[in-house]
Amino acid sequence: MEKTYVIIGGGTAGAVLAARLSETQSVQVTLLEAGRDVPPQQTPADISDPFPSASLNLSYFWSQLKAKRKANGIELPYAQAKVMGGGSSINGMWTLRGLPTDFAHWEQQGAAAWGWQDVLPYFNKAEGDVDRKDVVPGPFRVRRSPESELPGFVKAARNAVSARGLASVEDINQNPDCSFFSMPYAAVDGKRSSTASCYLTANVRERKNLKIIDASLVQSISMMGTQATGVVYKRHGEVHELAADEVILSAGAIHSPAILMRSGIGDSAELKTLGIHAHVHLPGVGKRLQNHPYLQIAFTMPRAARQNALLRTFAIAGVRHSSGLPDTPAGDLFLAMLGRVSARSFGTAVGMLSAALYAPRSRGSVQLASADATVAPKVEFNFLKDPLDAQRMLQAARFAESLFADDAFKYSFNDAFIMPPVMAANQFNRLGIQGWLMNIGANALLNGPVALSRRVLSKRLNPGRWIASPGQRKPLTDEEILNSIAPMGHPCGSCKMGRVDDPESVVDPRCRVIGTQGLRVVDASIMPSITSANTNLTTIMIAEKAADLILQDASPEH
Repeated sequence: MEKTYVIIGGGTAGAVLAARLSETQSVQVTLLEAGRDVPPQQTPADISDPFPSASLNLSYFWSQLKAKRKANGIELPYAQAKVMGGGSSINGMWTLRGLPTDFAHWEQQGAAAWGWQDVLPYFNKAEGDVDRKDVVPGPFRVRRSPESELPGFVKAARNAVSARGLASVEDINQNPDCSFFSMPYAAVDGKRSSTASCYLTANVRERKNLKIIDASLVQSISMMGTQATGVVYKRHGEVHELAADEVILSAGAIHSPAILMRSGIGDSAELKTLGIHAHVHLPGVGKRLQNHPYLQIAFTMPRAARQNALLRTFAIAGVRHSSGLPDTPAGDLFLAMLGRVSARSFGTAVGMLSAALYAPRSRGSVQLASADATVAPKVEFNFLKDPLDAQRMLQAARFAESLFADDAFKYSFNDAFIMPPVMAANQFNRLGIQGWLMNIGANALLNGPVALSRRVLSKRLNPGRWIASPGQRKPLTDEEILNSIAPMGHPCGSCKMGRVDDPESVVDPRCRVIGTQGLRVVDASIMPSITSANTNLTTIMIAEKAADLILQDASPEH
Protein backbone atom coordinates (compact mmCIF):
# COMPACT_ATOMS: atom_id res chain seq x y z
CA MET A 1 0.00 0.00 0.00
CA GLU A 2 1.52 3.33 -1.05
CA LYS A 3 2.10 6.05 1.53
CA THR A 4 0.65 9.49 0.86
CA TYR A 5 2.39 12.75 1.71
CA VAL A 6 1.03 16.28 1.53
CA ILE A 7 3.63 19.04 1.52
CA ILE A 8 2.36 22.48 2.50
CA GLY A 9 4.42 25.10 0.70
CA GLY A 10 6.31 24.89 -2.58
CA GLY A 11 9.09 27.22 -1.46
CA THR A 12 12.80 26.58 -1.07
CA ALA A 13 12.32 23.46 1.07
CA GLY A 14 8.98 22.23 -0.24
CA ALA A 15 10.10 22.01 -3.86
CA VAL A 16 13.16 19.98 -2.82
CA LEU A 17 11.04 17.62 -0.71
CA ALA A 18 8.51 17.07 -3.48
CA ALA A 19 11.25 16.17 -5.93
CA ARG A 20 13.15 13.88 -3.56
CA LEU A 21 10.18 12.05 -2.03
CA SER A 22 8.59 11.40 -5.43
CA GLU A 23 11.78 9.62 -6.56
CA THR A 24 10.34 6.69 -4.59
CA GLN A 25 7.58 5.24 -6.77
CA SER A 26 5.77 3.57 -3.87
CA VAL A 27 4.72 6.93 -2.39
CA GLN A 28 2.20 9.52 -3.52
CA VAL A 29 3.16 13.19 -3.09
CA THR A 30 0.91 16.25 -3.31
CA LEU A 31 2.52 19.69 -3.18
CA LEU A 32 0.33 22.65 -2.20
CA GLU A 33 1.61 26.15 -2.97
CA ALA A 34 -0.25 29.32 -1.98
CA GLY A 35 1.22 31.33 -4.86
CA ARG A 36 1.49 30.69 -8.57
CA ASP A 37 3.33 27.79 -10.13
CA VAL A 38 6.24 28.56 -12.45
CA PRO A 39 6.89 25.42 -14.55
CA PRO A 40 10.29 25.35 -16.29
CA GLN A 41 8.87 26.11 -19.73
CA GLN A 42 6.76 28.96 -18.33
CA THR A 43 9.16 30.63 -15.89
CA PRO A 44 8.63 34.41 -16.04
CA ALA A 45 11.55 36.45 -17.32
CA ASP A 46 11.87 38.40 -14.08
CA ILE A 47 12.35 35.18 -12.09
CA SER A 48 14.89 33.77 -14.56
CA ASP A 49 16.83 37.05 -14.60
CA PRO A 50 20.29 36.74 -12.96
CA PHE A 51 19.62 40.19 -11.51
CA PRO A 52 16.89 39.87 -8.83
CA SER A 53 14.20 41.64 -10.84
CA ALA A 54 11.62 39.30 -9.29
CA SER A 55 12.05 41.10 -5.95
CA LEU A 56 10.23 44.07 -7.52
CA ASN A 57 7.15 42.09 -8.58
CA LEU A 58 4.54 42.44 -5.85
CA SER A 59 2.51 39.54 -7.23
CA TYR A 60 5.20 37.14 -5.94
CA PHE A 61 4.75 38.20 -2.29
CA TRP A 62 2.30 37.98 0.60
CA SER A 63 0.56 41.32 0.25
CA GLN A 64 -0.54 42.03 3.85
CA LEU A 65 2.48 40.80 5.77
CA LYS A 66 4.16 43.27 8.13
CA ALA A 67 6.75 43.02 10.88
CA LYS A 68 8.05 45.01 13.81
CA ARG A 69 11.80 45.34 13.56
CA LYS A 70 12.49 46.43 17.12
CA ALA A 71 10.62 46.04 20.40
CA ASN A 72 7.86 48.66 20.65
CA GLY A 73 8.50 49.63 17.03
CA ILE A 74 5.95 50.21 14.31
CA GLU A 75 4.82 47.55 11.85
CA LEU A 76 6.37 47.91 8.40
CA PRO A 77 5.78 45.81 5.26
CA TYR A 78 7.90 42.67 5.21
CA ALA A 79 8.53 40.83 1.95
CA GLN A 80 8.03 37.06 1.97
CA ALA A 81 7.76 35.04 -1.22
CA LYS A 82 4.43 33.58 -2.34
CA VAL A 83 5.45 31.75 -5.52
CA MET A 84 6.79 28.32 -6.45
CA GLY A 85 10.40 28.12 -5.32
CA GLY A 86 9.71 30.60 -2.51
CA GLY A 87 12.69 32.71 -1.52
CA SER A 88 14.92 30.97 -4.05
CA SER A 89 12.75 32.48 -6.82
CA ILE A 90 12.99 36.09 -5.66
CA ASN A 91 16.11 36.46 -3.47
CA GLY A 92 19.48 38.05 -4.17
CA MET A 93 21.01 34.67 -5.10
CA TRP A 94 23.90 34.73 -2.59
CA THR A 95 24.57 31.05 -1.93
CA LEU A 96 26.53 30.51 1.26
CA ARG A 97 26.76 27.47 3.48
CA GLY A 98 26.37 27.93 7.20
CA LEU A 99 29.58 27.69 9.19
CA PRO A 100 30.68 24.40 10.80
CA THR A 101 30.39 26.14 14.16
CA ASP A 102 26.73 26.93 13.43
CA PHE A 103 25.91 23.24 13.26
CA ALA A 104 27.97 22.43 16.34
CA HIS A 105 25.76 24.96 18.09
CA TRP A 106 22.67 23.20 16.69
CA GLU A 107 23.81 19.96 18.26
CA GLN A 108 24.44 21.70 21.57
CA GLN A 109 20.81 22.88 21.46
CA GLY A 110 19.50 19.35 21.03
CA ALA A 111 19.55 18.84 17.25
CA ALA A 112 21.28 15.46 17.44
CA ALA A 113 22.90 14.25 14.20
CA TRP A 114 22.78 17.74 12.68
CA GLY A 115 26.48 18.54 13.26
CA TRP A 116 28.84 19.56 10.46
CA GLN A 117 29.81 16.04 9.43
CA ASP A 118 26.12 15.09 9.35
CA VAL A 119 25.01 17.97 7.14
CA LEU A 120 28.04 18.23 4.84
CA PRO A 121 26.96 15.30 2.62
CA TYR A 122 23.65 17.04 2.00
CA PHE A 123 25.27 20.34 1.06
CA ASN A 124 27.38 18.36 -1.41
CA LYS A 125 24.32 16.51 -2.67
CA ALA A 126 22.48 19.77 -3.38
CA GLU A 127 25.23 21.96 -4.82
CA GLY A 128 25.79 22.02 -8.54
CA ASP A 129 28.86 24.21 -8.22
CA VAL A 130 30.22 24.73 -11.73
CA ASP A 131 33.56 25.98 -10.35
CA ARG A 132 34.30 22.62 -8.71
CA LYS A 133 35.60 20.07 -11.17
CA ASP A 134 36.34 17.19 -8.80
CA VAL A 135 32.82 16.42 -7.53
CA VAL A 136 29.57 15.15 -9.02
CA PRO A 137 27.35 18.24 -9.36
CA GLY A 138 24.01 18.41 -7.58
CA PRO A 139 20.91 20.06 -8.99
CA PHE A 140 21.28 23.57 -7.51
CA ARG A 141 23.62 25.40 -9.88
CA VAL A 142 26.09 27.94 -8.50
CA ARG A 143 29.04 29.93 -9.87
CA ARG A 144 31.34 32.78 -8.85
CA SER A 145 32.45 35.87 -10.73
CA PRO A 146 35.94 35.06 -12.08
CA GLU A 147 38.79 37.56 -11.83
CA SER A 148 37.97 38.84 -15.33
CA GLU A 149 34.49 39.89 -14.22
CA LEU A 150 35.47 41.67 -11.00
CA PRO A 151 34.89 45.43 -11.33
CA GLY A 152 37.44 48.00 -10.23
CA PHE A 153 35.70 48.86 -6.97
CA VAL A 154 35.72 45.20 -5.86
CA LYS A 155 39.42 44.80 -6.62
CA ALA A 156 40.08 48.01 -4.70
CA ALA A 157 38.06 46.75 -1.74
CA ARG A 158 39.99 43.49 -1.83
CA ASN A 159 43.25 45.43 -1.55
CA ALA A 160 41.86 47.44 1.35
CA VAL A 161 40.72 44.44 3.39
CA SER A 162 43.91 42.55 2.55
CA ALA A 163 45.90 45.34 4.18
CA ARG A 164 43.81 44.70 7.30
CA GLY A 165 44.89 41.08 7.44
CA LEU A 166 41.97 39.41 5.69
CA ALA A 167 43.18 36.96 3.05
CA SER A 168 41.32 36.10 -0.15
CA VAL A 169 39.93 32.60 -0.70
CA GLU A 170 38.67 31.06 -3.91
CA ASP A 171 35.77 29.10 -2.39
CA ILE A 172 34.26 30.45 0.83
CA ASN A 173 31.98 27.41 1.11
CA GLN A 174 34.99 25.09 1.19
CA ASN A 175 37.19 27.46 3.24
CA PRO A 176 34.78 29.29 5.54
CA ASP A 177 37.26 31.34 7.58
CA CYS A 178 37.15 35.13 7.83
CA SER A 179 38.30 36.40 4.42
CA PHE A 180 37.50 38.19 1.19
CA PHE A 181 35.86 36.02 -1.49
CA SER A 182 34.02 36.02 -4.78
CA MET A 183 30.37 35.45 -3.97
CA PRO A 184 28.86 32.02 -4.71
CA TYR A 185 25.92 33.05 -6.86
CA ALA A 186 22.85 31.04 -7.85
CA ALA A 187 22.75 32.02 -11.50
CA VAL A 188 24.51 30.08 -14.23
CA ASP A 189 24.42 30.62 -18.00
CA GLY A 190 22.37 33.76 -17.54
CA LYS A 191 19.57 32.09 -15.58
CA ARG A 192 18.62 32.10 -11.90
CA SER A 193 18.81 28.81 -10.04
CA SER A 194 15.73 28.25 -7.88
CA THR A 195 14.44 25.08 -6.29
CA ALA A 196 11.49 25.37 -8.68
CA SER A 197 13.76 25.27 -11.73
CA CYS A 198 16.50 22.98 -10.39
CA TYR A 199 14.38 20.39 -8.57
CA LEU A 200 10.89 20.56 -10.09
CA THR A 201 12.16 19.99 -13.60
CA ALA A 202 10.02 18.92 -16.54
CA ASN A 203 11.02 15.29 -15.99
CA VAL A 204 10.16 15.43 -12.29
CA ARG A 205 6.79 16.98 -13.06
CA GLU A 206 5.95 14.07 -15.36
CA ARG A 207 6.03 11.60 -12.47
CA LYS A 208 2.65 9.99 -11.94
CA ASN A 209 3.12 9.99 -8.17
CA LEU A 210 3.59 13.77 -7.93
CA LYS A 211 0.73 16.25 -8.03
CA ILE A 212 1.25 20.01 -7.79
CA ILE A 213 -1.63 22.32 -6.85
CA ASP A 214 -0.92 26.06 -6.81
CA ALA A 215 -3.06 28.99 -5.59
CA SER A 216 -3.95 26.90 -2.55
CA LEU A 217 -4.25 28.72 0.78
CA VAL A 218 -4.03 26.20 3.61
CA GLN A 219 -6.56 26.88 6.34
CA SER A 220 -5.41 24.23 8.77
CA ILE A 221 -4.10 20.71 9.26
CA SER A 222 -6.84 18.19 9.95
CA MET A 223 -6.27 16.62 13.36
CA MET A 224 -7.85 13.57 14.97
CA GLY A 225 -6.66 14.06 18.51
CA THR A 226 -2.87 14.25 18.11
CA GLN A 227 -2.84 12.52 14.71
CA ALA A 228 -2.55 14.63 11.56
CA THR A 229 -4.89 13.20 8.95
CA GLY A 230 -4.76 15.74 6.14
CA VAL A 231 -5.14 19.36 5.11
CA VAL A 232 -7.97 21.84 4.60
CA TYR A 233 -7.22 24.44 1.93
CA LYS A 234 -9.04 27.00 -0.18
CA ARG A 235 -8.51 27.34 -3.92
CA HIS A 236 -10.35 29.77 -6.16
CA GLY A 237 -12.94 30.34 -3.46
CA GLU A 238 -13.68 26.67 -2.86
CA VAL A 239 -12.71 24.76 0.28
CA HIS A 240 -11.08 21.35 -0.22
CA GLU A 241 -10.02 18.61 2.16
CA LEU A 242 -7.13 16.34 1.33
CA ALA A 243 -6.31 13.23 3.35
CA ALA A 244 -2.73 12.07 3.88
CA ASP A 245 -0.73 9.56 5.86
CA GLU A 246 1.74 12.31 6.66
CA VAL A 247 1.60 16.09 6.47
CA ILE A 248 4.83 18.06 6.01
CA LEU A 249 4.81 21.78 6.72
CA SER A 250 7.25 23.71 4.52
CA ALA A 251 5.59 27.09 4.59
CA GLY A 252 8.56 28.98 6.04
CA ALA A 253 9.39 30.56 9.38
CA ILE A 254 6.40 32.92 9.29
CA HIS A 255 3.64 30.72 7.95
CA SER A 256 4.58 27.28 9.31
CA PRO A 257 4.06 28.32 12.94
CA ALA A 258 0.90 30.20 11.95
CA ILE A 259 -0.55 27.07 10.33
CA LEU A 260 0.38 24.97 13.35
CA MET A 261 -1.37 27.42 15.65
CA ARG A 262 -4.49 27.58 13.46
CA SER A 263 -4.52 23.77 13.66
CA GLY A 264 -4.53 23.76 17.46
CA ILE A 265 -0.82 23.17 18.00
CA GLY A 266 0.88 25.81 20.13
CA ASP A 267 0.56 27.54 23.45
CA SER A 268 -2.89 26.42 24.62
CA ALA A 269 -3.56 29.62 26.57
CA GLU A 270 -2.79 31.80 23.54
CA LEU A 271 -4.89 29.60 21.27
CA LYS A 272 -7.84 29.78 23.66
CA THR A 273 -7.94 33.58 23.39
CA LEU A 274 -8.54 33.16 19.64
CA GLY A 275 -11.18 30.48 20.09
CA ILE A 276 -8.92 27.70 18.77
CA HIS A 277 -9.18 24.27 20.39
CA ALA A 278 -5.73 23.08 21.45
CA HIS A 279 -4.93 19.56 20.26
CA VAL A 280 -1.32 19.74 21.48
CA HIS A 281 0.13 22.19 24.01
CA LEU A 282 3.45 23.16 22.43
CA PRO A 283 4.51 26.55 23.83
CA GLY A 284 7.58 26.88 21.59
CA VAL A 285 5.54 27.35 18.41
CA GLY A 286 6.20 30.81 16.99
CA LYS A 287 8.89 31.64 19.54
CA ARG A 288 12.66 32.07 19.01
CA LEU A 289 12.26 33.81 15.62
CA GLN A 290 15.54 35.17 14.24
CA ASN A 291 16.73 37.16 11.25
CA HIS A 292 19.84 39.02 10.10
CA PRO A 293 19.78 42.83 10.50
CA TYR A 294 21.63 44.79 7.83
CA LEU A 295 22.08 48.22 6.33
CA GLN A 296 23.09 49.47 2.90
CA ILE A 297 25.56 52.12 1.80
CA ALA A 298 25.15 53.11 -1.85
CA PHE A 299 27.87 54.85 -3.83
CA THR A 300 28.23 56.40 -7.25
CA MET A 301 31.28 55.44 -9.28
CA PRO A 302 33.51 56.65 -12.08
CA ARG A 303 33.26 54.45 -15.17
CA ALA A 304 36.56 52.67 -14.56
CA ALA A 305 35.36 51.29 -11.22
CA ARG A 306 32.03 49.89 -12.45
CA GLN A 307 30.92 46.38 -13.28
CA ASN A 308 30.76 45.58 -17.00
CA ALA A 309 27.33 46.80 -18.06
CA LEU A 310 26.68 43.54 -19.95
CA LEU A 311 26.86 41.56 -16.70
CA ARG A 312 23.71 41.28 -14.61
CA THR A 313 25.32 39.94 -11.45
CA PHE A 314 24.01 41.53 -8.26
CA ALA A 315 26.27 40.30 -5.43
CA ILE A 316 29.86 40.04 -6.65
CA ALA A 317 31.99 39.57 -3.54
CA GLY A 318 31.87 39.41 0.22
CA VAL A 319 33.94 39.75 3.37
CA ARG A 320 33.38 37.52 6.38
CA HIS A 321 34.90 39.08 9.50
CA SER A 322 34.60 38.93 13.28
CA SER A 323 33.67 41.35 16.02
CA GLY A 324 36.04 39.69 18.47
CA LEU A 325 33.75 40.53 21.37
CA PRO A 326 33.45 38.09 24.29
CA ASP A 327 30.85 35.34 23.92
CA THR A 328 30.56 35.85 20.16
CA PRO A 329 31.56 33.40 17.43
CA ALA A 330 34.11 33.99 14.70
CA GLY A 331 32.60 35.16 11.43
CA ASP A 332 29.71 36.98 13.08
CA LEU A 333 29.95 40.04 10.78
CA PHE A 334 29.46 40.22 7.04
CA LEU A 335 29.96 42.65 4.19
CA ALA A 336 28.56 42.10 0.69
CA MET A 337 29.59 44.05 -2.41
CA LEU A 338 26.79 44.63 -4.90
CA GLY A 339 27.71 45.59 -8.44
CA ARG A 340 24.46 46.89 -9.82
CA VAL A 341 21.29 48.33 -8.34
CA SER A 342 18.99 47.94 -11.34
CA ALA A 343 18.57 45.69 -14.34
CA ARG A 344 18.32 48.84 -16.45
CA SER A 345 21.32 50.38 -18.15
CA PHE A 346 22.14 52.86 -15.37
CA GLY A 347 22.32 50.03 -12.82
CA THR A 348 26.11 49.61 -12.79
CA ALA A 349 26.76 53.30 -12.15
CA VAL A 350 25.85 52.70 -8.51
CA GLY A 351 27.24 50.03 -6.21
CA MET A 352 26.37 49.08 -2.67
CA LEU A 353 28.05 47.77 0.44
CA SER A 354 25.69 45.69 2.55
CA ALA A 355 26.83 45.41 6.17
CA ALA A 356 25.18 42.81 8.38
CA LEU A 357 25.26 41.08 11.73
CA TYR A 358 25.31 37.37 10.86
CA ALA A 359 25.21 35.82 14.34
CA PRO A 360 22.53 37.79 16.21
CA ARG A 361 21.46 36.75 19.70
CA SER A 362 18.11 38.56 19.81
CA ARG A 363 14.90 36.57 19.35
CA GLY A 364 11.44 37.55 18.21
CA SER A 365 8.13 35.83 17.64
CA VAL A 366 5.30 34.93 15.28
CA GLN A 367 1.80 35.14 16.74
CA LEU A 368 -1.66 34.74 15.30
CA ALA A 369 -3.74 37.88 14.94
CA SER A 370 -6.78 35.78 14.06
CA ALA A 371 -7.85 32.20 13.44
CA ASP A 372 -8.70 33.35 9.89
CA ALA A 373 -6.06 32.19 7.38
CA THR A 374 -6.51 35.36 5.32
CA VAL A 375 -5.33 37.53 8.23
CA ALA A 376 -1.55 37.90 8.35
CA PRO A 377 0.21 36.79 11.54
CA LYS A 378 1.94 39.28 13.83
CA VAL A 379 5.72 39.24 13.37
CA GLU A 380 8.24 40.82 15.73
CA PHE A 381 11.99 40.45 15.16
CA ASN A 382 13.10 42.29 18.31
CA PHE A 383 16.34 43.39 16.63
CA LEU A 384 19.03 44.65 19.00
CA LYS A 385 17.19 43.45 22.11
CA ASP A 386 20.44 41.81 23.17
CA PRO A 387 22.99 44.59 23.88
CA LEU A 388 25.76 42.64 22.11
CA ASP A 389 23.80 42.82 18.86
CA ALA A 390 23.81 46.62 18.82
CA GLN A 391 27.55 46.73 19.53
CA ARG A 392 28.30 44.31 16.71
CA MET A 393 25.95 45.99 14.23
CA LEU A 394 27.86 49.21 14.86
CA GLN A 395 31.12 47.38 14.16
CA ALA A 396 29.77 45.94 10.90
CA ALA A 397 28.64 49.38 9.74
CA ARG A 398 31.88 51.09 10.79
CA PHE A 399 33.90 48.51 8.86
CA ALA A 400 31.93 49.32 5.69
CA GLU A 401 32.08 53.07 6.34
CA SER A 402 35.85 52.96 6.85
CA LEU A 403 36.46 51.67 3.33
CA PHE A 404 35.44 55.03 1.92
CA ALA A 405 38.39 56.64 3.72
CA ASP A 406 40.86 53.91 2.78
CA ASP A 407 43.54 54.98 0.29
CA ALA A 408 43.13 51.67 -1.55
CA PHE A 409 39.41 52.26 -2.12
CA LYS A 410 38.57 55.92 -1.95
CA TYR A 411 39.27 56.68 -5.62
CA SER A 412 36.85 53.96 -6.74
CA PHE A 413 33.78 56.03 -5.83
CA ASN A 414 32.43 59.55 -6.20
CA ASP A 415 29.91 59.84 -3.37
CA ALA A 416 28.54 57.49 -0.73
CA PHE A 417 25.11 57.57 0.92
CA ILE A 418 23.59 55.69 3.84
CA MET A 419 20.35 54.17 2.54
CA PRO A 420 16.89 54.30 4.09
CA PRO A 421 15.98 51.03 5.87
CA VAL A 422 13.95 49.46 3.05
CA MET A 423 14.72 46.97 0.29
CA ALA A 424 17.51 48.75 -1.52
CA ALA A 425 16.50 47.70 -5.02
CA ASN A 426 13.18 49.48 -4.54
CA GLN A 427 15.00 52.80 -4.26
CA PHE A 428 16.45 52.50 -7.74
CA ASN A 429 13.72 50.79 -9.74
CA ARG A 430 10.31 51.54 -11.15
CA LEU A 431 8.18 49.47 -13.50
CA GLY A 432 6.71 50.43 -16.88
CA ILE A 433 6.90 53.97 -18.25
CA GLN A 434 8.05 55.32 -14.92
CA GLY A 435 11.02 52.94 -14.99
CA TRP A 436 11.86 53.89 -18.57
CA LEU A 437 11.85 57.59 -17.74
CA MET A 438 13.81 56.97 -14.55
CA ASN A 439 16.46 55.13 -16.55
CA ILE A 440 16.90 58.05 -18.94
CA GLY A 441 17.17 60.52 -16.09
CA ALA A 442 19.45 58.33 -14.01
CA ASN A 443 21.85 57.76 -16.90
CA ALA A 444 22.14 61.50 -17.50
CA LEU A 445 22.54 62.24 -13.80
CA LEU A 446 25.04 59.49 -12.92
CA ASN A 447 27.24 60.18 -15.95
CA GLY A 448 27.13 63.95 -15.57
CA PRO A 449 28.72 66.36 -13.11
CA VAL A 450 29.43 64.70 -9.77
CA ALA A 451 28.26 67.75 -7.82
CA LEU A 452 24.85 67.54 -9.48
CA SER A 453 24.37 63.83 -8.80
CA ARG A 454 25.41 64.39 -5.18
CA ARG A 455 22.80 67.11 -4.75
CA VAL A 456 19.98 65.21 -6.42
CA LEU A 457 20.68 61.89 -4.68
CA SER A 458 20.96 63.59 -1.30
CA LYS A 459 17.33 64.64 -1.73
CA ARG A 460 16.15 61.48 -3.48
CA LEU A 461 17.49 59.04 -0.87
CA ASN A 462 16.02 60.84 2.13
CA PRO A 463 15.94 59.79 5.03
CA GLY A 464 19.33 58.46 3.96
CA ARG A 465 22.10 61.01 3.50
CA TRP A 466 25.46 61.73 1.92
CA ILE A 467 28.34 60.41 4.05
CA ALA A 468 31.54 60.58 1.99
CA SER A 469 33.44 61.57 -1.14
CA PRO A 470 37.16 60.90 -1.81
CA GLY A 471 38.09 64.20 -0.18
CA GLN A 472 35.43 64.69 2.49
CA ARG A 473 33.50 62.66 5.05
CA LYS A 474 30.54 63.19 7.33
CA PRO A 475 30.73 60.19 9.67
CA LEU A 476 27.62 58.31 10.70
CA THR A 477 26.44 58.58 14.28
CA ASP A 478 25.63 55.44 16.26
CA GLU A 479 21.98 56.46 16.22
CA GLU A 480 21.94 56.84 12.43
CA ILE A 481 23.44 53.37 12.01
CA LEU A 482 21.01 51.65 14.36
CA ASN A 483 18.06 53.47 12.81
CA SER A 484 19.09 52.35 9.31
CA ILE A 485 18.90 48.61 9.88
CA ALA A 486 16.35 46.48 8.07
CA PRO A 487 15.50 42.75 8.15
CA MET A 488 16.95 40.43 5.54
CA GLY A 489 14.73 37.78 3.98
CA HIS A 490 16.19 35.19 6.36
CA PRO A 491 13.53 34.48 9.03
CA CYS A 492 14.12 31.22 10.87
CA GLY A 493 13.92 29.47 14.23
CA SER A 494 10.20 29.78 14.96
CA CYS A 495 9.66 25.99 15.13
CA LYS A 496 12.90 25.04 16.85
CA MET A 497 14.38 21.57 16.40
CA GLY A 498 15.66 20.10 19.65
CA ARG A 499 15.20 17.65 22.47
CA VAL A 500 11.66 16.50 23.13
CA ASP A 501 11.97 17.46 26.80
CA ASP A 502 12.97 21.05 25.93
CA PRO A 503 9.85 23.25 26.32
CA GLU A 504 11.10 25.51 23.51
CA SER A 505 11.39 22.65 21.00
CA VAL A 506 8.71 22.16 18.34
CA VAL A 507 10.20 19.33 16.29
CA ASP A 508 12.56 16.51 17.19
CA PRO A 509 15.78 15.83 15.24
CA ARG A 510 13.78 13.84 12.67
CA CYS A 511 11.63 16.92 12.02
CA ARG A 512 8.54 15.34 13.67
CA VAL A 513 6.26 17.75 15.52
CA ILE A 514 6.54 16.83 19.19
CA GLY A 515 3.41 15.31 20.69
CA THR A 516 1.84 14.52 17.31
CA GLN A 517 1.81 11.70 14.80
CA GLY A 518 1.99 12.05 11.04
CA LEU A 519 3.18 15.65 11.11
CA ARG A 520 6.58 17.24 10.40
CA VAL A 521 8.03 20.66 9.74
CA VAL A 522 10.83 20.94 7.18
CA ASP A 523 11.99 24.48 6.41
CA ALA A 524 14.05 27.32 7.90
CA SER A 525 11.74 27.53 10.91
CA ILE A 526 13.32 24.43 12.47
CA MET A 527 16.83 25.93 12.68
CA PRO A 528 17.75 26.00 16.39
CA SER A 529 19.66 29.22 15.68
CA ILE A 530 20.31 31.26 12.58
CA THR A 531 23.33 30.40 10.43
CA SER A 532 26.19 32.87 9.98
CA ALA A 533 25.29 32.97 6.29
CA ASN A 534 22.33 33.54 4.03
CA THR A 535 19.80 30.86 4.90
CA ASN A 536 18.68 29.65 1.47
CA LEU A 537 21.36 27.00 0.91
CA THR A 538 21.04 25.71 4.47
CA THR A 539 17.28 25.41 3.93
CA ILE A 540 17.91 23.32 0.81
CA MET A 541 20.27 21.15 2.85
CA ILE A 542 17.59 20.71 5.54
CA ALA A 543 15.11 19.50 2.92
CA GLU A 544 17.65 17.10 1.38
CA LYS A 545 18.44 15.55 4.76
CA ALA A 546 14.80 15.50 5.89
CA ALA A 547 13.75 13.68 2.72
CA ASP A 548 16.13 10.86 3.65
CA LEU A 549 14.82 10.79 7.22
CA ILE A 550 11.21 10.65 6.03
CA LEU A 551 11.87 7.79 3.62
CA GLN A 552 13.89 5.93 6.24
CA ASP A 553 10.98 6.18 8.69
CA ALA A 554 8.58 4.90 6.03
CA SER A 555 10.66 1.85 5.13
CA PRO A 556 9.45 -1.53 6.44
CA GLU A 557 12.85 -2.16 8.04
CA HIS A 558 12.57 0.93 10.24
